[in-house]
Amino acid sequence: MRGVYAACAASFALGLFFIFVWTPLPWGWQGIDDYYAIALALARGEPFPTVHIPWGYAYFLAAFYRLFGDHPWIPLTAQAAVNACVPLMVYRLARRDFGERVAVFAAWLAGLLSFNTVYAATQSADSMCTVLVVATMVCFARGVDERRAPWFAASGLLAGVAYQFRPNLVLFAPFLALLAVWVRGGTGVRTAVVNAAALLVAFAVAGAPWVIRNYRWTGLFIPATTHGGAQLWFGTLQTGPYRDSWLYNPRAAFEYPPVDYTSLDELPIVITAEAGACEAARTGRLDVVYWTGGDRTPKRIAAALDGTSHVVATIPAQPSGTAVYFAFADRAAPPAPAPVDPETIVVSRDHLGDLDVDGHALDVFDVVRMVRHAAWNEPLTGSPRLDFDGDGVVDERDIRRAAALVVDNHAEPSSAVDPVASLTHDGAAATIVFRDGSSLSVPRSWSGRVTDLELRTPKITSLASQIVSRSRTFASLTPAAREAAARAARDPCASLEGVGANRVPYRRLPHELRRFTALSIDNIRHDPVGFAAASALRLLRVFIIEGSEDRRTAYQFAGAGRVYVVGRALSIVYAALFAAGLGIAVRRRLRPFVLLAPIVYVPLTICFVLVTARYSMTTQPFVFAFIALALDALRRR
Repeated sequence: MRGVYAACAASFALGLFFIFVWTPLPWGWQGIDDYYAIALALARGEPFPTVHIPWGYAYFLAAFYRLFGDHPWIPLTAQAAVNACVPLMVYRLARRDFGERVAVFAAWLAGLLSFNTVYAATQSADSMCTVLVVATMVCFARGVDERRAPWFAASGLLAGVAYQFRPNLVLFAPFLALLAVWVRGGTGVRTAVVNAAALLVAFAVAGAPWVIRNYRWTGLFIPATTHGGAQLWFGTLQTGPYRDSWLYNPRAAFEYPPVDYTSLDELPIVITAEAGACEAARTGRLDVVYWTGGDRTPKRIAAALDGTSHVVATIPAQPSGTAVYFAFADRAAPPAPAPVDPETIVVSRDHLGDLDVDGHALDVFDVVRMVRHAAWNEPLTGSPRLDFDGDGVVDERDIRRAAALVVDNHAEPSSAVDPVASLTHDGAAATIVFRDGSSLSVPRSWSGRVTDLELRTPKITSLASQIVSRSRTFASLTPAAREAAARAARDPCASLEGVGANRVPYRRLPHELRRFTALSIDNIRHDPVGFAAASALRLLRVFIIEGSEDRRTAYQFAGAGRVYVVGRALSIVYAALFAAGLGIAVRRRLRPFVLLAPIVYVPLTICFVLVTARYSMTTQPFVFAFIALALDALRRR
């Protein structure tokens, strides 16, 4: 055991070196994912502000900031100290399956070569999550060996805490429960089921506060985080020729909808703005006047300050397929006519269809209808407004004008520049080629989904990507709208800044989860084989640090090239030795199911999303046990 404790001490010493002397990571002490800023806010007594990331690590940091002030080195030192327990836990797990000598060797590998020790030097949830997962498996192994429910309950409790550090662990406890029933040794089925139930109940108890908080905050059931939808969307883009980076996939342009909308039709709409110089807002005299496409009768809702300079008002929930128009008004002022070009939000669950349910905006769907009319003489709805030159015919000149107004949607209508290089069509498709070389093709057999339009984009930002993600209201094209905007600019209450609907995190993030999930499913529908192949490749590549010289693909920092090369070489060696160790275990008919469980679970639950080798760091301590087995066999030879 003296050698194992020395490995723990070595891990702690290395952790301090990476904290205080040098680290290969580019983020410094503040870390990533905004944990530093959130933890400081929590320490000041503010509530947890998001459902984009789980709250476990932020509260871990906040405890130190509350006690000791803004000194990041203190929680980082605590991380290094906790991480120094990993070699001891790895020793106990490896000894159980591989014997004393291999276990000591595994402890030293974990003490000297763990990537987790490097990440303990920055504020990232990964390092603490790894410790929690290893502790979970230590308790689980004791439960399997001793056939006692308290150890399973302890394992479930730790798994419940771990998933509030990394959301992909939300199914880890059920996975372990199934494993407990399968690998029950001499225990009867009934006892194994009771033990598995103890694990699941403890997990539910630990995870319930997070789920309850999310429901109370958003009004929706969100067991993990909303970030999973975005990660899945990126993963479905990173297929075929775009496996190295989703950013270059032309379908990434569909991330942004052409008109502002929300899919939360079961919840009230939250209107927000910055009070600025509006005296009516500060004295409680500001209202939100709203009406819908189905009911043009204006209704008033009192707006209020939320304790800062933010104006907040809540419009009752509206059914899907409704356009909601709204504007701010001083309650004490005489009634004014409805604004020419009011703020708008559409309520719809049709994420990929035409969201402009009232036809108030000029967007890509109008351009597509114009193209189909010109190419194949299809009937055209809304034609008077689309005949921009007023010659009684919607033709190529009108298409060019519409494209210019959509692409340059903030310019004066008279100054919008024609972005189109050419328009062509045949029996199968009509194509708009833009001046930057990008293009938009409309298939003659079109489903009506925006994602069934074919984009070609030689650059990440292109005119083709802009036309599918922008719009402007028809009202904004009129002289009356420009005159009204000029008058509003002189009224601080009519020209509030930051006006928006459902932009608060507890509305925006759940909606984004739904939208990204819909986009992801559509991507998979377009190329199921490619997505399956990319996921299978990521299943293996998740263990390899890849890096890139592309600034948009990987972090670039001083010495990044060398760091990525070294990390890639080490991770490849680790993966090769792990495979060798696993082969030896199989040949010797060993049954290291406990050690294998996290190694199997983590890649299976992240291979279909955007991943980096950082996400597999949780598995590395268990991988070291198999590496030690392979190196021990090599030493014997």
